[in-house]
Amino acid sequence: MNPVTQQPVKGRAAGGGIRFGEMERDSLLAHGAAYLLHDRLHTCSDHHIAMVCSLCGSLLSPVSVCQVKSSQLSLPPPGGRTKKAMCKYCKTGRGIERVAMPFAFRYLTAELAAMNMKLTLKISDDAKRKM
Repeated sequence: MNPVTQQPVKGRAAGGGIRFGEMERDSLLAHGAAYLLHDRLHTCSDHHIAMVCSLCGSLLSPVSVCQVKSSQLSLPPPGGRTKKAMCKYCKTGRGIERVAMPFAFRYLTAELAAMNMKLTLKISDDAKRKM
């Protein structure tokens, strides 16, 4: 796997798989094999679970925060911490949703943010049920 894009590497020498290009994709669509296409291109190679803030629509602002239980006075054991997601912009964890998407989409969002373009997502109930 490429560490930047999390895509499978190409070429037999690099230990990668067989290239699946645009023409192969089009032929699978023409034959009605949409599930196979989804399985090969998304589930097996590019599946990513992302946290999205449904209040501001940001994909990049939610972060995981470790919270220490208040009943413990000394350093807690590794099991004594709970993880919670929180949006940096909204300063709340109320509207954080987990959404399945290709990692290439998250990478595109980060590249656009580097060019000062914000991508806003609208989360519907259908997207939540497909998880």
